[in-house]
Amino acid sequence: MRWIDIILPEPTIHQELDTRLAAAADLAGEIPALQDQYGLDSVRVIEVMTKAGQELFKGIIAVDPEAFSSSRGSKSAQNPALGQHKHHDLVVYHILTAPPCAGLPWSWLHNGLGFVYEKHPICSAIHGTSLPEGSMHRPWMQRLTRARFLVGEDGGNSLKETISQLKSDGANRPEILFIPGHTDRKRRKLIYREAELIEGAVEHGCQGETLLHLDFPLQPITPSDLIMKGLQYQAIHFAGPTSQPARQSDPYGEYWMNCLIEETTLPDAHELEDALGMEGEVLGVDPVTSLLDDIVERYEKAGSVLASVAVGGGQCGRPTNADTNARSWLLDDGPVNPENMERVGTLPPLIFSNSYKALPELGHRFIRSGASTFIGPVVPLFSRPARIFAGHCYGAMGQGWGAASAVWKASQTCRRELGADHPAWLSYGIQGYGQLALQYL
Repeated sequence: MRWIDIILPEPTIHQELDTRLAAAADLAGEIPALQDQYGLDSVRVIEVMTKAGQELFKGIIAVDPEAFSSSRGSKSAQNPALGQHKHHDLVVYHILTAPPCAGLPWSWLHNGLGFVYEKHPICSAIHGTSLPEGSMHRPWMQRLTRARFLVGEDGGNSLKETISQLKSDGANRPEILFIPGHTDRKRRKLIYREAELIEGAVEHGCQGETLLHLDFPLQPITPSDLIMKGLQYQAIHFAGPTSQPARQSDPYGEYWMNCLIEETTLPDAHELEDALGMEGEVLGVDPVTSLLDDIVERYEKAGSVLASVAVGGGQCGRPTNADTNARSWLLDDGPVNPENMERVGTLPPLIFSNSYKALPELGHRFIRSGASTFIGPVVPLFSRPARIFAGHCYGAMGQGWGAASAVWKASQTCRRELGADHPAWLSYGIQGYGQLALQYL
Protein backbone atom coordinates (compact mmCIF):
# COMPACT_ATOMS: atom_id res chain seq x y z
CA MET A 1 0.00 0.00 0.00
CA ARG A 2 1.24 3.48 -0.90
CA TRP A 3 0.12 6.81 0.53
CA ILE A 4 0.16 10.11 -1.35
CA ASP A 5 -0.18 13.34 0.63
CA ILE A 6 -2.00 16.10 -1.25
CA ILE A 7 -1.25 19.32 0.63
CA LEU A 8 -3.70 22.19 0.12
CA PRO A 9 -2.96 25.79 1.11
CA GLU A 10 -4.76 27.59 3.90
CA PRO A 11 -8.00 29.42 3.03
CA THR A 12 -7.62 32.84 1.33
CA ILE A 13 -4.21 31.92 -0.14
CA HIS A 14 -5.38 30.32 -3.41
CA GLN A 15 -8.45 32.06 -4.83
CA GLU A 16 -9.47 29.39 -7.34
CA LEU A 17 -9.17 26.64 -4.75
CA ASP A 18 -11.34 28.61 -2.32
CA THR A 19 -13.94 29.19 -5.03
CA ARG A 20 -14.03 25.51 -6.02
CA LEU A 21 -14.28 24.28 -2.43
CA ALA A 22 -17.06 26.76 -1.69
CA ALA A 23 -18.94 25.58 -4.79
CA ALA A 24 -18.55 21.94 -3.72
CA ALA A 25 -19.78 22.78 -0.21
CA ASP A 26 -22.81 24.57 -1.63
CA LEU A 27 -23.66 21.59 -3.84
CA ALA A 28 -23.32 19.22 -0.86
CA GLY A 29 -25.61 21.50 1.11
CA GLU A 30 -28.30 21.17 -1.56
CA ILE A 31 -28.52 17.38 -1.28
CA PRO A 32 -30.80 17.11 1.80
CA ALA A 33 -33.46 19.27 0.15
CA LEU A 34 -33.09 17.27 -3.07
CA GLN A 35 -33.51 14.04 -1.11
CA ASP A 36 -36.56 15.43 0.63
CA GLN A 37 -38.12 15.97 -2.78
CA TYR A 38 -37.01 12.87 -4.72
CA GLY A 39 -35.97 10.37 -2.04
CA LEU A 40 -32.81 9.62 -0.09
CA ASP A 41 -31.60 7.07 -2.62
CA SER A 42 -32.57 8.95 -5.79
CA VAL A 43 -30.15 8.82 -8.73
CA ARG A 44 -30.30 12.63 -8.72
CA VAL A 45 -28.14 12.50 -5.59
CA ILE A 46 -25.35 10.82 -7.58
CA GLU A 47 -25.61 13.56 -10.20
CA VAL A 48 -25.03 16.28 -7.58
CA MET A 49 -22.20 14.26 -6.03
CA THR A 50 -20.58 14.13 -9.47
CA LYS A 51 -20.79 17.91 -9.89
CA ALA A 52 -19.40 18.54 -6.41
CA GLY A 53 -16.64 16.01 -6.99
CA GLN A 54 -15.61 17.74 -10.21
CA GLU A 55 -15.33 21.05 -8.34
CA LEU A 56 -13.12 19.41 -5.71
CA PHE A 57 -10.95 17.77 -8.35
CA LYS A 58 -10.52 21.00 -10.33
CA GLY A 59 -9.63 22.85 -7.14
CA ILE A 60 -6.84 20.39 -6.33
CA ILE A 61 -5.54 20.40 -9.90
CA ALA A 62 -5.42 24.21 -9.82
CA VAL A 63 -3.06 23.95 -6.85
CA ASP A 64 -1.06 20.92 -8.00
CA PRO A 65 -1.53 19.68 -11.61
CA GLU A 66 0.43 16.50 -10.77
CA ALA A 67 -1.52 15.68 -7.60
CA PHE A 68 -3.02 12.48 -9.03
CA SER A 69 -0.17 11.53 -11.34
CA SER A 70 0.79 7.86 -11.23
CA SER A 71 4.46 8.83 -11.35
CA ARG A 72 4.22 11.00 -8.26
CA GLY A 73 6.41 10.02 -5.35
CA SER A 74 4.65 8.52 -2.35
CA LYS A 75 5.22 7.11 1.09
CA SER A 76 5.59 3.36 1.39
CA ALA A 77 3.19 1.15 3.31
CA GLN A 78 2.24 2.58 6.69
CA ASN A 79 1.20 -0.83 8.02
CA PRO A 80 2.79 -4.29 7.69
CA ALA A 81 1.46 -6.26 4.73
CA LEU A 82 -1.68 -8.33 5.27
CA GLY A 83 -0.84 -10.91 2.65
CA GLN A 84 -3.80 -9.77 0.51
CA HIS A 85 -2.94 -8.51 -2.97
CA LYS A 86 -5.99 -6.24 -3.18
CA HIS A 87 -4.89 -4.47 -0.01
CA HIS A 88 -1.20 -4.45 -0.87
CA ASP A 89 -1.72 -2.79 -4.28
CA LEU A 90 -3.85 0.11 -3.02
CA VAL A 91 -2.79 3.75 -3.44
CA VAL A 92 -4.39 6.02 -0.83
CA TYR A 93 -4.85 9.76 -1.36
CA HIS A 94 -4.54 11.74 1.86
CA ILE A 95 -5.93 15.29 1.61
CA LEU A 96 -4.16 17.63 4.01
CA THR A 97 -6.32 20.71 4.50
CA ALA A 98 -7.54 23.18 7.11
CA PRO A 99 -10.59 22.44 9.27
CA PRO A 100 -13.46 22.21 8.58
CA CYS A 101 -12.52 21.67 4.93
CA ALA A 102 -11.51 18.18 6.02
CA GLY A 103 -15.25 17.55 6.34
CA LEU A 104 -15.88 18.13 2.65
CA PRO A 105 -16.94 15.04 0.67
CA TRP A 106 -13.49 14.19 -0.67
CA SER A 107 -14.66 10.68 -1.57
CA TRP A 108 -16.66 12.36 -4.35
CA LEU A 109 -13.53 13.48 -6.23
CA HIS A 110 -14.41 13.12 -9.91
CA ASN A 111 -11.93 13.56 -12.78
CA GLY A 112 -14.59 13.96 -15.45
CA LEU A 113 -14.52 10.28 -16.38
CA GLY A 114 -15.32 8.68 -13.06
CA PHE A 115 -15.00 8.88 -9.31
CA VAL A 116 -11.41 8.59 -8.10
CA TYR A 117 -12.85 6.61 -5.17
CA GLU A 118 -13.66 3.69 -7.44
CA LYS A 119 -9.99 2.68 -7.34
CA HIS A 120 -8.42 4.63 -4.48
CA PRO A 121 -9.20 5.08 -0.79
CA ILE A 122 -9.36 8.75 0.18
CA CYS A 123 -9.09 10.31 3.62
CA SER A 124 -8.65 13.88 4.84
CA ALA A 125 -6.99 15.47 7.84
CA ILE A 126 -5.38 18.61 9.16
CA HIS A 127 -2.06 16.72 9.23
CA GLY A 128 -0.08 14.46 6.94
CA THR A 129 0.25 10.70 7.09
CA SER A 130 3.45 10.86 9.17
CA LEU A 131 2.86 10.01 12.82
CA PRO A 132 3.42 12.85 15.31
CA GLU A 133 6.11 12.97 17.93
CA GLY A 134 6.05 13.83 21.61
CA SER A 135 2.82 14.17 23.58
CA MET A 136 0.65 13.62 20.48
CA HIS A 137 2.13 10.14 19.96
CA ARG A 138 -0.61 7.82 21.22
CA PRO A 139 -0.15 4.17 22.30
CA TRP A 140 -1.61 2.75 19.07
CA MET A 141 0.96 4.76 17.12
CA GLN A 142 3.75 3.26 19.20
CA ARG A 143 2.48 -0.24 18.42
CA LEU A 144 2.26 0.58 14.71
CA THR A 145 5.79 1.94 14.71
CA ARG A 146 7.01 -1.14 16.56
CA ALA A 147 5.15 -3.47 14.17
CA ARG A 148 7.19 -2.17 11.24
CA PHE A 149 10.31 -3.65 12.83
CA LEU A 150 8.89 -6.99 13.95
CA VAL A 151 10.10 -10.14 12.22
CA GLY A 152 8.37 -13.52 12.24
CA GLU A 153 9.97 -16.92 12.66
CA ASP A 154 10.37 -17.25 8.88
CA GLY A 155 11.94 -13.80 8.57
CA GLY A 156 8.82 -12.11 7.17
CA ASN A 157 7.16 -8.88 8.34
CA SER A 158 3.56 -9.54 7.31
CA LEU A 159 0.78 -9.30 9.86
CA LYS A 160 0.25 -13.05 9.60
CA GLU A 161 3.78 -13.65 10.88
CA THR A 162 3.90 -10.93 13.53
CA ILE A 163 0.39 -10.60 14.95
CA SER A 164 1.25 -12.79 17.93
CA GLN A 165 4.00 -10.31 18.90
CA LEU A 166 1.84 -7.19 18.84
CA LYS A 167 0.29 -7.76 22.25
CA SER A 168 1.85 -9.02 25.44
CA ASP A 169 0.61 -12.29 26.94
CA GLY A 170 -2.67 -11.84 28.77
CA ALA A 171 -3.53 -8.56 27.06
CA ASN A 172 -7.22 -8.10 26.34
CA ARG A 173 -8.67 -7.46 22.93
CA PRO A 174 -9.54 -3.84 22.09
CA GLU A 175 -13.04 -2.94 23.25
CA ILE A 176 -15.49 -0.76 21.38
CA LEU A 177 -18.35 0.87 23.25
CA PHE A 178 -21.63 0.73 21.32
CA ILE A 179 -23.81 3.74 22.19
CA PRO A 180 -27.48 3.73 21.11
CA GLY A 181 -28.66 7.18 20.11
CA HIS A 182 -32.15 6.50 21.46
CA THR A 183 -32.33 5.54 25.06
CA ASP A 184 -35.77 4.05 25.71
CA ARG A 185 -35.11 0.31 25.91
CA LYS A 186 -38.48 -0.49 24.33
CA ARG A 187 -37.48 1.46 21.25
CA ARG A 188 -34.11 -0.02 20.37
CA LYS A 189 -35.02 -2.84 18.02
CA LEU A 190 -33.15 -1.46 15.04
CA ILE A 191 -30.26 -0.29 17.20
CA TYR A 192 -29.83 -3.86 18.42
CA ARG A 193 -29.80 -5.02 14.80
CA GLU A 194 -26.86 -2.75 14.05
CA ALA A 195 -24.96 -4.01 17.09
CA GLU A 196 -25.61 -7.63 16.11
CA LEU A 197 -24.41 -6.99 12.56
CA ILE A 198 -21.17 -5.40 13.75
CA GLU A 199 -20.51 -8.20 16.22
CA GLY A 200 -21.08 -10.80 13.51
CA ALA A 201 -18.83 -8.94 11.09
CA VAL A 202 -15.76 -9.02 13.35
CA GLU A 203 -16.12 -12.54 14.74
CA HIS A 204 -14.24 -14.15 11.81
CA GLY A 205 -11.15 -12.21 12.82
CA CYS A 206 -7.69 -11.86 11.31
CA GLN A 207 -5.43 -14.89 11.00
CA GLY A 208 -7.82 -16.77 13.25
CA GLU A 209 -7.79 -14.09 15.95
CA THR A 210 -10.73 -11.81 16.75
CA LEU A 211 -9.36 -8.28 16.92
CA LEU A 212 -12.29 -6.55 18.60
CA HIS A 213 -14.78 -7.01 21.42
CA LEU A 214 -18.08 -5.13 21.15
CA ASP A 215 -19.50 -3.91 24.46
CA PHE A 216 -23.23 -3.22 24.32
CA PRO A 217 -24.25 -2.06 27.83
CA LEU A 218 -27.58 -3.41 29.07
CA GLN A 219 -28.34 -0.15 30.84
CA PRO A 220 -28.77 3.16 29.00
CA ILE A 221 -25.59 5.21 28.59
CA THR A 222 -25.75 8.72 30.00
CA PRO A 223 -23.32 11.58 29.32
CA SER A 224 -21.83 11.18 32.79
CA ASP A 225 -21.37 7.43 32.20
CA LEU A 226 -19.62 8.12 28.92
CA ILE A 227 -17.24 10.59 30.51
CA MET A 228 -16.41 8.18 33.35
CA LYS A 229 -16.02 5.09 31.15
CA GLY A 230 -14.42 6.65 28.09
CA LEU A 231 -10.86 5.66 29.00
CA GLN A 232 -11.87 1.99 29.32
CA TYR A 233 -12.44 1.70 25.58
CA GLN A 234 -10.30 1.97 22.46
CA ALA A 235 -13.18 2.93 20.16
CA ILE A 236 -16.75 4.25 20.27
CA HIS A 237 -19.57 3.46 17.85
CA PHE A 238 -22.54 5.81 18.07
CA ALA A 239 -25.74 4.65 16.35
CA GLY A 240 -28.33 7.35 15.72
CA PRO A 241 -30.79 8.39 13.02
CA THR A 242 -29.02 8.79 9.68
CA SER A 243 -31.89 10.09 7.55
CA GLN A 244 -32.72 13.20 9.58
CA PRO A 245 -31.15 15.11 12.47
CA ALA A 246 -31.89 14.29 16.08
CA ARG A 247 -33.70 17.14 17.80
CA GLN A 248 -32.24 18.96 20.76
CA SER A 249 -35.75 19.23 22.21
CA ASP A 250 -36.26 15.48 22.06
CA PRO A 251 -33.29 13.62 23.54
CA TYR A 252 -35.24 10.36 23.62
CA GLY A 253 -35.65 10.33 19.85
CA GLU A 254 -39.43 9.92 20.08
CA TYR A 255 -40.08 12.15 17.08
CA TRP A 256 -38.90 9.50 14.59
CA MET A 257 -39.46 6.26 16.50
CA ASN A 258 -43.09 6.66 17.62
CA CYS A 259 -44.52 5.45 14.33
CA LEU A 260 -42.19 2.46 14.29
CA ILE A 261 -43.21 1.36 17.78
CA GLU A 262 -46.92 1.82 17.19
CA GLU A 263 -46.75 -0.42 14.13
CA THR A 264 -44.32 -3.06 15.38
CA THR A 265 -46.16 -3.59 18.69
CA LEU A 266 -49.42 -4.68 17.06
CA PRO A 267 -50.63 -7.81 18.89
CA ASP A 268 -50.85 -10.06 15.85
CA ALA A 269 -48.01 -10.59 13.40
CA HIS A 270 -50.47 -11.30 10.57
CA GLU A 271 -52.21 -7.97 11.16
CA LEU A 272 -48.84 -6.26 10.92
CA GLU A 273 -47.99 -8.08 7.71
CA ASP A 274 -51.39 -7.26 6.17
CA ALA A 275 -51.11 -3.60 7.14
CA LEU A 276 -47.56 -2.99 5.95
CA GLY A 277 -46.78 -5.73 3.44
CA MET A 278 -43.64 -7.83 3.11
CA GLU A 279 -42.59 -6.85 -0.38
CA GLY A 280 -39.27 -5.54 0.89
CA GLU A 281 -38.17 -8.84 2.35
CA VAL A 282 -34.84 -10.03 0.97
CA LEU A 283 -34.09 -13.71 0.52
CA GLY A 284 -31.81 -14.92 3.29
CA VAL A 285 -32.62 -11.97 5.58
CA ASP A 286 -34.45 -12.40 8.88
CA PRO A 287 -38.13 -11.51 8.16
CA VAL A 288 -38.39 -9.37 11.29
CA THR A 289 -35.33 -7.37 10.30
CA SER A 290 -36.66 -6.97 6.76
CA LEU A 291 -40.05 -5.84 8.01
CA LEU A 292 -38.57 -3.33 10.44
CA ASP A 293 -36.44 -1.96 7.62
CA ASP A 294 -39.56 -1.53 5.47
CA ILE A 295 -41.35 0.35 8.23
CA VAL A 296 -38.45 2.70 8.91
CA GLU A 297 -37.87 3.34 5.21
CA ARG A 298 -41.54 4.19 4.70
CA TYR A 299 -41.51 6.53 7.66
CA GLU A 300 -38.29 8.16 6.51
CA LYS A 301 -39.81 8.75 3.07
CA ALA A 302 -43.06 10.12 4.41
CA GLY A 303 -41.95 12.05 7.45
CA SER A 304 -38.48 13.36 6.89
CA VAL A 305 -37.79 17.04 7.24
CA LEU A 306 -34.29 17.55 5.91
CA ALA A 307 -32.54 20.82 6.58
CA SER A 308 -29.70 21.92 4.35
CA VAL A 309 -26.52 22.64 6.26
CA ALA A 310 -23.57 23.83 4.20
CA VAL A 311 -20.10 22.77 5.24
CA GLY A 312 -18.27 25.57 7.01
CA GLY A 313 -20.79 28.12 5.81
CA GLY A 314 -19.71 27.41 2.22
CA GLN A 315 -16.28 28.91 2.86
CA CYS A 316 -14.39 26.14 4.67
CA GLY A 317 -12.91 28.65 7.04
CA ARG A 318 -11.65 27.89 10.50
CA PRO A 319 -14.26 26.80 13.05
CA THR A 320 -16.38 29.54 14.58
CA ASN A 321 -18.25 29.58 17.85
CA ALA A 322 -21.26 28.26 15.94
CA ASP A 323 -19.33 25.07 15.21
CA THR A 324 -18.95 24.22 18.88
CA ASN A 325 -22.68 24.71 19.49
CA ALA A 326 -23.78 22.66 16.50
CA ARG A 327 -25.06 19.09 16.42
CA SER A 328 -24.13 16.69 19.20
CA TRP A 329 -24.78 13.13 20.36
CA LEU A 330 -28.07 12.86 22.24
CA LEU A 331 -28.12 10.42 25.15
CA ASP A 332 -30.42 9.68 28.08
CA ASP A 333 -30.02 12.84 30.12
CA GLY A 334 -28.89 15.24 27.43
CA PRO A 335 -26.37 15.96 24.67
CA VAL A 336 -22.69 15.08 24.61
CA ASN A 337 -20.30 17.36 22.76
CA PRO A 338 -16.79 16.31 21.76
CA GLU A 339 -15.46 19.40 23.51
CA ASN A 340 -16.84 18.12 26.83
CA MET A 341 -15.04 14.81 26.42
CA GLU A 342 -11.83 16.61 25.49
CA ARG A 343 -11.77 18.45 28.80
CA VAL A 344 -11.68 15.20 30.76
CA GLY A 345 -9.44 13.38 28.28
CA THR A 346 -11.77 10.45 27.63
CA LEU A 347 -11.82 10.28 23.83
CA PRO A 348 -10.54 6.95 22.47
CA PRO A 349 -8.55 6.86 19.20
CA LEU A 350 -11.37 5.60 16.92
CA ILE A 351 -14.83 7.18 16.62
CA PHE A 352 -17.51 5.85 14.24
CA SER A 353 -20.59 8.05 14.39
CA ASN A 354 -23.31 6.42 12.31
CA SER A 355 -25.62 9.43 12.55
CA TYR A 356 -27.00 12.24 10.43
CA LYS A 357 -24.25 14.01 8.42
CA ALA A 358 -21.73 13.16 11.13
CA LEU A 359 -18.55 13.69 9.09
CA PRO A 360 -19.02 17.37 8.12
CA GLU A 361 -20.76 18.34 11.36
CA LEU A 362 -18.83 16.37 14.00
CA GLY A 363 -15.67 15.03 12.37
CA HIS A 364 -13.30 17.98 12.77
CA ARG A 365 -14.63 18.62 16.29
CA PHE A 366 -13.85 15.08 17.46
CA ILE A 367 -10.43 15.19 15.82
CA ARG A 368 -9.70 18.56 17.40
CA SER A 369 -10.83 17.13 20.77
CA GLY A 370 -8.34 14.26 20.68
CA ALA A 371 -9.65 11.42 18.52
CA SER A 372 -7.18 9.98 16.01
CA THR A 373 -9.70 8.80 13.40
CA PHE A 374 -13.33 9.64 12.71
CA ILE A 375 -15.73 7.80 10.37
CA GLY A 376 -19.25 8.93 9.52
CA PRO A 377 -21.85 9.73 6.85
CA VAL A 378 -21.49 12.77 4.61
CA VAL A 379 -25.13 12.97 3.54
CA PRO A 380 -28.46 11.61 4.83
CA LEU A 381 -29.23 7.97 4.03
CA PHE A 382 -31.69 5.27 5.03
CA SER A 383 -31.00 3.19 8.14
CA ARG A 384 -30.72 -0.06 6.18
CA PRO A 385 -27.74 0.93 3.95
CA ALA A 386 -26.20 2.73 6.93
CA ARG A 387 -26.28 -0.48 8.92
CA ILE A 388 -25.01 -2.52 5.98
CA PHE A 389 -22.08 -0.12 5.48
CA ALA A 390 -21.12 -0.28 9.16
CA GLY A 391 -21.10 -4.07 9.05
CA HIS A 392 -18.85 -4.19 5.98
CA CYS A 393 -16.51 -1.56 7.43
CA TYR A 394 -16.01 -3.44 10.70
CA GLY A 395 -15.70 -6.67 8.76
CA ALA A 396 -12.72 -5.23 6.86
CA MET A 397 -11.12 -3.79 9.99
CA GLY A 398 -11.65 -7.13 11.71
CA GLN A 399 -9.44 -8.67 8.99
CA GLY A 400 -6.65 -6.22 9.74
CA TRP A 401 -7.39 -3.50 7.20
CA GLY A 402 -6.58 0.07 8.24
CA ALA A 403 -9.44 2.51 8.74
CA ALA A 404 -9.10 4.33 5.39
CA SER A 405 -8.86 1.14 3.35
CA ALA A 406 -11.69 -0.47 5.38
CA VAL A 407 -14.03 2.44 4.66
CA TRP A 408 -13.11 2.17 0.97
CA LYS A 409 -13.66 -1.59 0.94
CA ALA A 410 -17.07 -1.18 2.58
CA SER A 411 -17.97 1.44 -0.04
CA GLN A 412 -17.01 -0.85 -2.90
CA THR A 413 -19.00 -3.72 -1.39
CA CYS A 414 -22.07 -1.49 -1.06
CA ARG A 415 -21.56 -0.40 -4.68
CA ARG A 416 -21.68 -4.02 -5.82
CA GLU A 417 -24.61 -4.96 -3.61
CA LEU A 418 -26.81 -1.87 -3.99
CA GLY A 419 -25.69 -0.62 -7.41
CA ALA A 420 -23.48 2.19 -8.67
CA ASP A 421 -26.49 4.53 -8.89
CA HIS A 422 -27.31 4.09 -5.21
CA PRO A 423 -25.65 6.92 -3.24
CA ALA A 424 -24.83 4.76 -0.20
CA TRP A 425 -21.36 3.84 -1.47
CA LEU A 426 -20.42 7.53 -1.63
CA SER A 427 -22.19 8.50 1.59
CA TYR A 428 -19.31 7.95 4.03
CA GLY A 429 -15.94 9.48 4.65
CA ILE A 430 -13.00 9.40 7.05
CA GLN A 431 -10.92 12.05 8.77
CA GLY A 432 -7.65 11.69 10.64
CA TYR A 433 -5.12 8.87 10.51
CA GLY A 434 -6.29 6.38 7.91
CA GLN A 435 -3.60 3.87 8.90
CA LEU A 436 -5.16 3.23 12.33
CA ALA A 437 -6.05 -0.48 12.60
CA LEU A 438 -7.65 -2.65 15.27
CA GLN A 439 -4.53 -4.74 15.86
CA TYR A 440 -2.74 -1.65 17.15
CA LEU A 441 -5.44 -0.48 19.58
